[in-house]
Amino acid sequence: MRIVTANFLAPIVVTGLAIGFTPSALSQATDSATSLITLQFDTTITIDNVDPITISNPTPGNDAIADDRFCVAGNGFSLYGITFQNDGADPTYSLIGSDGTSISYDVVYQNDGALPEPAPAGQAITNNVLQASNCADDNATFVIIIPENQWEPNQASAPFSGTLRITVEAE
Repeated sequence: MRIVTANFLAPIVVTGLAIGFTPSALSQATDSATSLITLQFDTTITIDNVDPITISNPTPGNDAIADDRFCVAGNGFSLYGITFQNDGADPTYSLIGSDGTSISYDVVYQNDGALPEPAPAGQAITNNVLQASNCADDNATFVIIIPENQWEPNQASAPFSGTLRITVEAE
């Protein structure tokens, strides 16, 4: 009988021990961690729809004037700077005639919703409000002004040409 009693009590003791320790064993089997979530946008800027400008037969006694509408768009910032300069080592605005004669011109810039302002050669016009994330519509204008006293006395040296470089930079 001793064998029967020992076999009968052993399962009860094991079951009681298992039930008694189960809750504390489960509470120690959990863990947690955190994850920092960040939404970011790469800073991008683009200039598009800049067209060549041809001024034909300006009216004598008047400045020769033409303009071009174009687009500045970007992501990841709200203000940008824009710089106009002659393409080459000298940023000064100039056009070269067929015989090498050089004449100067001026540039005026206008971001839609802002007042037009002179664009000094090689100097950024800052604090322009970014208006678009893509170039679905044009939102800026530059104006070329060739003073009458530059073009009129030099008509025999025409045609005049030069390249204007426009650079936009996120601020």
